[in-house]
Formats: sequence, structure tokens, C-alpha cells
Amino acid sequence: LASKGFLETITWSFTDSKINQLFLENNKEVNIINPISLDLNVLRNSIFSNLIVYLSKNLDRGFKDISLFEIGPIFLGSQPGQQETVACGLRAGKISRLNWLDKERLVDVFDVKQDVVKSLVEAGFNQSKLHIDDKTPTYYHPGKSGRIFLNKDKERVVAYFGEIHPNILKKIDIKTESLAGFEI
Repeated sequence: LASKGFLETITWSFTDSKINQLFLENNKEVNIINPISLDLNVLRNSIFSNLIVYLSKNLDRGFKDISLFEIGPIFLGSQPGQQETVACGLRAGKISRLNWLDKERLVDVFDVKQDVVKSLVEAGFNQSKLHIDDKTPTYYHPGKSGRIFLNKDKERVVAYFGEIHPNILKKIDIKTESLAGFEI
């Protein structure tokens, strides 16, 4: 992911429950009994909940075109084994904003789809066997997102990608022209 222009972040495995609720889906939220801070009171259900906070802080400092990723655990429940390691990334702003050779354009679903597919191919999976459809979690924009399987049997989802839902952008009050992300 770093070779595709992303900057790696390392964040806590816990996050703010208000932001985590936006990415919860059907999973159970795991509360921390004695949190180190009031805004770090649950274990994260998605790395998006942390990445979006730090992306917003960078946008507030004047950086317009940002690509961040993190590899870390997400928690689907409080029992041992109810966690997964996920590679998650966010792209915000424009592509080629300061390039005099290429026209600038907003980051879109096809940019993050390309990032995911290239990463899977670099990890050793056959691109011709990948199967893509459009059923994604509700925090992705409907019609501008997708999920990837390693074969046509659709046994297990290996990745999600797409633009982040506009309602989430309004609730968090993020100041960017576009925001797209992925989870592997």
C-alpha cells in the first residue's frame, strides 16, 4: 500500500463510540470498562473509525490530498477469536492536483478498486479469478462501492471498497471534496 502512495498510520485499537457507531453494522460494540480517555471508550469494529479522525485532523491542517492506511485488528465481539486483522485505507481529495502533465480529478471508487486489486495480485492472488459484486456495508455509498471474492463461489469476502456514504461525511463534518476507502 505504501508503494501506491499511501502513508501508514498506527492508531489505538480503541476508539470513540460515537464514530464507531457509524461503522458498526450488525456487529456487537465492545465497551472498555476503564478507558484511558472518554473519547476512547470502545474497541473498534472498523479501522475507518480511527483513520477518519486522523484524516480529518490532517485536512484541518491544510493537507488536501491524503492517502492513509493501517493494518491492525478489528473486534467483532468480546470473546477470544472474535477479531480479524484488516488492512484499511482512505483516500481524500484529488488525483494529480499539482501535476502539470495530468488533469486533476476527484478520488473515486475506481481508484480504491485499483488499489485493492493490485494489492491482492501483489499478495499472490490470480486477478482473473477475482469476482466482484456490489453488496457492501451501509457505510459505503450505494452504487459507488463493491466487494471482492477470491472466486466465483462467493464463499468469503476478501475485500470491500468504495466511496464513503455522504451521510457519514455530514455527521463527522469532514472538509474534503471526495473520500473513498477500502478494507482487505
